[in-house]
Amino acid sequence: MARQVGSTQDGPRVSLLTAESRGAIAVIRVWGQGAVGAVDETFRPLHGERLSVTETGRPRVGRIGVGTGDEVVALRVDGPIGPEVELQCHGGPAAVGLVVGALEAVGASRSTAEEWIVTRSESPLRGQAECDLALAETARTAEILLDQAAGALDEELGDLARRCESDPEGAVEGLGTLLRRSGIGVRLLGGWRVALAGRPNVGKSRLLNAMAGFGRAIVSPMPGTTRDVVTVRTAVDGWPIELSDTAGLRETDDPIEAGGVSMARTKQDGADLVVLVLDRSEPLTVADRALIADSPGALIACNKADLFATWEPEEAWGTVAIVSAERGDGLGDLLRRIAERIVPAPPDRGMAVPFRPAHVRLLGRSLRLLQGGRPRAAARALDRLRRVGC
Repeated sequence: MARQVGSTQDGPRVSLLTAESRGAIAVIRVWGQGAVGAVDETFRPLHGERLSVTETGRPRVGRIGVGTGDEVVALRVDGPIGPEVELQCHGGPAAVGLVVGALEAVGASRSTAEEWIVTRSESPLRGQAECDLALAETARTAEILLDQAAGALDEELGDLARRCESDPEGAVEGLGTLLRRSGIGVRLLGGWRVALAGRPNVGKSRLLNAMAGFGRAIVSPMPGTTRDVVTVRTAVDGWPIELSDTAGLRETDDPIEAGGVSMARTKQDGADLVVLVLDRSEPLTVADRALIADSPGALIACNKADLFATWEPEEAWGTVAIVSAERGDGLGDLLRRIAERIVPAPPDRGMAVPFRPAHVRLLGRSLRLLQGGRPRAAARALDRLRRVGC
């Protein structure tokens, strides 16, 4: 059953369902009380009677807007609150603005696509997952959001709310598990930030190109070539990542290169994972060892495996990847290790995963209330999350 958000006293609303960017066709939905009447006030059919006396499901061609207006296809459809109208007009901000503006002029209020979707969902959380699903970049992240759209998170929260008083220890454990999984959920769309770091000329740019599958960064034997942060969106084992090639870390008198080094350090500080690239074909330097010491959480990539190795990885470094950015040797192993580091415990299919920062805030509040001996307040916080999604 769809969740009927708002009452029948709400006036007509207009929502753009397609992307706001340029496109050939845009889809607009007019919904809520008086939706068909609002469209009738501004829609001029090329032939036949008004839309309000047109049978449901029959497409009508006409114009909307001041003057000539835009040519649209109007379709009356059934909705959970009452009859609605789907409008298909020319894509792009200008044409959409003309149509939406004409509808606002006759009393329709603008609403988001998410608000429209939630009215058709069993709960706000399911509706939010459906909205985010449209932005998922990989099949793996889409599967997690599909599970939430099917009710995985909604049902888990309902169970935890009931257990707050009957089994507070179990509820605390369950909330802790959800909060741990939220580290994955809130990155499903934005992805994880992975920064390549290291001295100049160790092969970071060539490694980025090999990982991305195309030539994104300039490659040169001259140290200091990379002076800006070069980024590329890609995916590792189904997890979206923003991969950054940063300037080589060294002291320099060149103000432009020094600016690049500063940007590199900032990028690395904000990364979810730093991949420290070392050149295995040259002896380890004092600078290399200083970078290793300063990057205790980094994944070390020993590059240039296609050349003669002058040293072996040290046991104290932990797990390392030996690669050749030139030939691609070991690249699959490096990508696998990156995936294991950014998502060490992937959720199984059907598991509940909080996927928005607002979910995390309310889950944290509920956990604090429960730990503070206020189980009823904790349950109310979880019920609020289920009712309104934030």
